[in-house]
Amino acid sequence: MSETARLVDTAQIADEFSTSKPRISEWSNDPSSGFPAVHHLEGRKKFWEHDKVAAFFAARTKPQRTLPASVLEADQDELLTKKEVTQLLGYAAPSTINAYFRDRPGYFPEPDEDIDGQKWRRGTIVAWAQSRPGKGRRGKKTAAPLPVVDASGDPDELLGSEHAAALLGYSSKASFSSALHQGLIPQLPEPEQRGAGRGAPKLWRRATIVAAARERGTLSSTAEDDTVGAAEAAQILGYASTSSFTSALAHGQLPELAEHDTVQGRRGSEGPPQQRHWQRSRVMELADQRRAKRTTAQELT
Repeated sequence: MSETARLVDTAQIADEFSTSKPRISEWSNDPSSGFPAVHHLEGRKKFWEHDKVAAFFAARTKPQRTLPASVLEADQDELLTKKEVTQLLGYAAPSTINAYFRDRPGYFPEPDEDIDGQKWRRGTIVAWAQSRPGKGRRGKKTAAPLPVVDASGDPDELLGSEHAAALLGYSSKASFSSALHQGLIPQLPEPEQRGAGRGAPKLWRRATIVAAARERGTLSSTAEDDTVGAAEAAQILGYASTSSFTSALAHGQLPELAEHDTVQGRRGSEGPPQQRHWQRSRVMELADQRRAKRTTAQELT
C-alpha cells in the first residue's frame, strides 16, 4: 500500500502530529475546521487518509516571525529591561514572559543580570527568538521505545504487539498495529490468544512471530540462530529419511530435540502447514555426540 493510501486512526494522529484525541474529535466534528473527512468506520473506530491529515497540519503551521533588521543590527550586548524585551518580541504585556517562567520552566532564557530588576542582553533574546518553536507548537512526541526481544527465548511464550513490532522491524507499536489492521503482514497469522473486551491485547507464540520475521527478512539467520527443519536435521544426524527421523522423535529416541526452537509456516503448496525447526547448532552438537558414542563403542568391541 502506498504512503498516500495509508490509513491512520485517532491514536496514531495524536502521536505523529503531537496533538490530543479530544482536539482531533473537535476538528472532526466541526465542518469548518478543514480537518479531512473520515475515510471509513470500523465499529466506532475512525480512520483517515494519512496524506490528507498531514496536509491539514502542514497548513496550520505558521511561519516563524522574523525580527526587524534594526534589532539584528543594534548592539547585541545592550541590556534590556523586561518591558523593553516585551516590546522587542511584540508581546502585549510583560505578563507573557512571567507566564513562561511560571508555566514553562527552562523555556525562556534566564536574565543576564538581576540587579535593580531583571535584564537581558539583546543578543540573548535575539538568539532565543530565532531558535524557539513557533507559537503554539510543541516538539514531536517520542514514542515509547520497543523492548529488546530475544528471538531464541522460549518458543511457546506468548508475546504482545510491542514484541511483535520489534521483531518484525516496525518503529513503534502504533505502526505495527496499523499495518496489521490493514492486512499488510500476511506472514503473521491470527493471534493465538486474544483477551476479552475492546482493546484487549493480542498475543502470539514467540516461535510464530520469529517465523514471520524470518520470512519477512527482518530477522536474519546467523550462525547462532540458523535453524533446520526435519529433512535437514535427519540428514545431519544420519537418518535414511525424514520419516525415520520424525518416527525416532515421536518415540522419544531423541530427547535432546523433544523441544523445538521455532515453528515455520510452509512456503508454496509443499510440505505440512507448520514445520518444527531446531537451531542448527543444537542438531550439530547432537550429531557430534552420537558420532563420539559410536566411536567409543567400536573401540570397546
